[in-house]
Amino acid sequence: MKTLIDHIKRSVSVTESELEYMVQSFQYLELEKESHLIKAGQYCDNYYFVEKGTLRIYTMVDNLVVTNWFAFEGNFFTDLESYTYQCAAKFNIQAIENCHLLYISRKNMNALLQLHPAWNELMRKTWEQAFLRLTQIVLSVQTINAKGRYEHLFNHLDLMQKPQAPPPLPPAPPKDIVSVIDIPDSTLSKK
Repeated sequence: MKTLIDHIKRSVSVTESELEYMVQSFQYLELEKESHLIKAGQYCDNYYFVEKGTLRIYTMVDNLVVTNWFAFEGNFFTDLESYTYQCAAKFNIQAIENCHLLYISRKNMNALLQLHPAWNELMRKTWEQAFLRLTQIVLSVQTINAKGRYEHLFNHLDLMQKPQAPPPLPPAPPKDIVSVIDIPDSTLSKK
């Protein structure tokens, strides 16, 4: 739980007793490489934090796998629509390496949100950052051609690499990475 504790302390001001209560609200889960945490059609009733590892969030479109997002170490994630509205998930969430996850149930999340203003602040900051990243991706898809998005991505590899691995290694296959920025396989194969 060290990664979660460090993330909370970096993000918001909390007392030791608040921090202890927050962390005790989570449960631990190991997920093996290539196994699914959630498959489309299932229901998502938990919010997750990546303690170690990387997951990809993807959808199937006309029998093609489209990677929509990655969940990296030190980040929260969920299928937000399924979690919020208690409907069937539209996304698949799969470990692309062995993962150590922490998760909090809806009930415990709501309790933290009601009891601790610092937790509200942490979740607000988390949602703001996710929304900003999503807006940047949408804007790049709308305003930059595939070649430009590809070049931009690989000029900023530090955003897509695992900081612990010397030298840094991409956490996902290149085809999954470029899928996020909407570059079709046919375009990539011309490089």
